[in-house]
Amino acid sequence: MNESMVVIANDSISAEISLLGAELRVLRKKDGENVMWAADTDHWNRVSPNLFPIVGRVKGDQYSVDGKEYEMRQHGFARDQFFEVIEVSADEVALRLVFGEVTLAMYPYQFEFVVRYRLEGATLWVEYQTKNLGDADMLYSVGGHPGFALRGDLGQHHLQFGLAGEWLDFSAERHCIEGGLYTGETSTVVVSQGLKLSDDLFETDAIVFREPVFDQVRLLSEVDGTMLDFYCWEWDAVGFWTKPGAPFFCIEPWWGWADEVGATGEFSEKAGLHKLSPGAEESLSYGIGLP
Repeated sequence: MNESMVVIANDSISAEISLLGAELRVLRKKDGENVMWAADTDHWNRVSPNLFPIVGRVKGDQYSVDGKEYEMRQHGFARDQFFEVIEVSADEVALRLVFGEVTLAMYPYQFEFVVRYRLEGATLWVEYQTKNLGDADMLYSVGGHPGFALRGDLGQHHLQFGLAGEWLDFSAERHCIEGGLYTGETSTVVVSQGLKLSDDLFETDAIVFREPVFDQVRLLSEVDGTMLDFYCWEWDAVGFWTKPGAPFFCIEPWWGWADEVGATGEFSEKAGLHKLSPGAEESLSYGIGLP
């Protein structure tokens, strides 16, 4: 570990995590290539931000709690805060963010937010542990936003979807987005023998499914086959996102989502939030497996 990065490794894979945002920057098999996107200013300047205490955008970047107005940017503030390392071993690390003057100006709850990375064979598990340190109920959302480097054009990639180890064909409603907010409209996406990716799918914004019927997503490349398997047993929603022409692709596990266009701004009325009573905590996780 140095002043800004933590490295964990086992006999199969290694990961590098930045203290800024507790952000995963590098994930690779032993002697292999990094599967994560390398941030740049031309396409997207992040790699795998952790989204807390909101996922997506609140309308007008403003909301109210108990009659007081707050401002918070898309996906919350955790991705721009420095975390402290509270546990570290060869193959596991836990990083913590605790409420303070800066966070209370944006979000009126007392919290402890821990991001834990753990290697298990060729899979990296990411766990979000959120605790309410205050004396009133706490409302929040959390999610991941890992971006993966493409091997060739987006159109040379496709997704497969699995449940309990079996590949699925299904149809699901895609929740439509305009200006970072949900319009209330949906369109049907039909998945038959996987989903071939293309820039056209992402012209308006991310593909978002709520209450996914799958617990595994496989990203494949025509160049060299399976790139990774993505696992989540308990997500509220999942987003798939890229920018047309960009050389990355994101698979985003979410516990919450952005406001709708008609949102009132009252935080207690926001859809998708989780609630923690005083002293309560919740753990949610996802995994990235390398072939």
